[in-house]
Amino acid sequence: MSISDLFASIDVIEGPTVATIGTFDGVHLGHQALLQRVQDEAAKRGAKSVAFVFREQPRAFIKPSNQVTYLSDFETRHDILKQIGIDHVVELNFTTAIQQLSSDEFVGALQERIGLVSLILGPGAMIGSDRAGVEQLSSADTHTDIEFLGVPSIVVDGEAVSSSVIRIAIVSGNCELAAKMLGRNYSISGVVANGEKRGREIGFPTANIEPEFAVTVPDNGIYATIAEVDGIKHNAATSIGVRPTFETGGGRTIEAFLLDFDGDLYTKRLRLEFVQRLRAEVAFETVEQLIEQMNKDVEQTREILANL
Repeated sequence: MSISDLFASIDVIEGPTVATIGTFDGVHLGHQALLQRVQDEAAKRGAKSVAFVFREQPRAFIKPSNQVTYLSDFETRHDILKQIGIDHVVELNFTTAIQQLSSDEFVGALQERIGLVSLILGPGAMIGSDRAGVEQLSSADTHTDIEFLGVPSIVVDGEAVSSSVIRIAIVSGNCELAAKMLGRNYSISGVVANGEKRGREIGFPTANIEPEFAVTVPDNGIYATIAEVDGIKHNAATSIGVRPTFETGGGRTIEAFLLDFDGDLYTKRLRLEFVQRLRAEVAFETVEQLIEQMNKDVEQTREILANL
């Protein structure tokens, strides 16, 4: 496949353009700073801003045996980038053909296709089969009419913001750190599916959420969350885990109990914002003990969310 054929799916954009490239999983504070730099540089040059976004993580293609989870799906990332003000958001699928391109070939194709005048990369980002970063691209003898720029890391609580660090925070149940790095509460969306209705039987009817993609799921436990359904937000206590009081070896579930809500949620799409982890999942000796603790969880959820 020729380079021109490879990029034929990318609409020609009349230049000049300033571009960046990445997966932008979560569109966190670091991504936002990078995208702002792209917009600033485009404004200085009278150019259009372009973000090339991989639908899936390149590492999921390179090592398919590794399980990759995401902070946000492609549609969410696309929408956020457009809301930020990027002129053109272009989807890329990481393929063998792209993997084999050198940085020189990749940049040359972009220059021809979109009139690239500047490429801006995030911290440590590299492109091409030769893994070229900003310094290598800038010092090369080719494409001297293109300016290559890098942006520094954004640091939160002494740690550089990255999608991988946010994923670690989430799977550890650290909702607060994830929110600081994302600039918003971490959320999971999914359709409410039929469950075993054990919650309803003990006075806590829950919505069983089935995520729509390989989402990063917080650690097992009970969380103070905000549930949005039909455009309306409700306070909710959410349980993630295997329901050890009722069974052993059960599958992992995400179940939200919407406070002060009376209605049918089945088949509706629900989005959960995770605010704070209350406690770990526990196997109680009796259902009565579980109900007593759940009442405490609901009251603690009310207190936490009332103070937002």
